[in-house]
Amino acid sequence: MGPLSHLFQPPSLGVAVVGAAVSGVGIVGAGVASMAAAHAGFSLGIGAVLISYGALVLFGAWLGLRRSAWARGMIVAPALLHIATAVSFIGSDDTPQVVGSAVALVVLVATVVAAVLPSTREALGGQSATH
Repeated sequence: MGPLSHLFQPPSLGVAVVGAAVSGVGIVGAGVASMAAAHAGFSLGIGAVLISYGALVLFGAWLGLRRSAWARGMIVAPALLHIATAVSFIGSDDTPQVVGSAVALVVLVATVVAAVLPSTREALGGQSATH
């Protein structure tokens, strides 16, 4: 058993944490790309906001790794927001955007479902539905 094997016990916790981490890294990447585009102050401001928000999402994933009871809300709430955003992009005429949004949607739905399962709640120090 590796040093991170506890992350995947229960597997639903691992899915939720990894899904949140992937989202956070993607958002930070979008922020860096915005800053690199260098369209004056607008790109810098949007980039700074995206990097800060991505760091907050990554903090939620880190809390999940630490099995904090706060993690579930910090994983589920952003993922629901991201689902709404991905769904809005699926209606685009841009094929790469539609495909990317569909892939993101699968990851995000898996993240939310895994985060709300009773086994994840128990792993994060909460009560299960059977108690």
